[in-house]
Amino acid sequence: MLRRSTLAAAVMAVCSAAPAIAQQWDQPTFFSPRPHDDLGIYAIKPDLNDWGVIGIWRQSGGINLGVRGGMGGGGGGADRTVLIGAELFGPLYVGAAPLALYWVTGIGASFNHFTIGRIPAGISAGIVLGEGGSAVFTPYVHPRLAFELETAEIDGEDETDADLEFDVDLGVDVELGQRFILRGGYRVGDAQDVFGVGIAIRLGRGAEVR
Repeated sequence: MLRRSTLAAAVMAVCSAAPAIAQQWDQPTFFSPRPHDDLGIYAIKPDLNDWGVIGIWRQSGGINLGVRGGMGGGGGGADRTVLIGAELFGPLYVGAAPLALYWVTGIGASFNHFTIGRIPAGISAGIVLGEGGSAVFTPYVHPRLAFELETAEIDGEDETDADLEFDVDLGVDVELGQRFILRGGYRVGDAQDVFGVGIAIRLGRGAEVR
């Protein structure tokens, strides 16, 4: 109990001095329940930090997976956080539009003065609007639970602390023709809120498992 209290106090002290370390690798997720084979670049803005940037590649079809990596915003433009992670996903509802529903999980970490490992699991649910038109809108909500493990070196010793967090992403995808997707997302939860926006380009048909 003493070790956990010591780590929690240290984390709060460091966060006050450099809030960037409180960022998690999957926030926002930019995951609507209408995944494509695409590659995107996104700007992210936590409440307490400067702007950061991440890239996300996703493969849908027989193999449903994604990987992401980037740099979180640091306080005053310094002390950047490295963000890396991977995700798996699949459909829960494949009936007639407009309802779309996917399960999503993943694993990743953020690295700064200490490490935050995180395993989220949840559901992305949305409504597909304008199917067949020149622009398709998919507003969605993505609630999830996440197991977090924080590690840090304090007074020459490695300290760890585990926690369970609940987050919700509110987002929208705007498909422009057959190639481009504008994405926006806003994450609210136990830690600081994070806003993000970016663009993705749809790729060719991905690999399938037979």
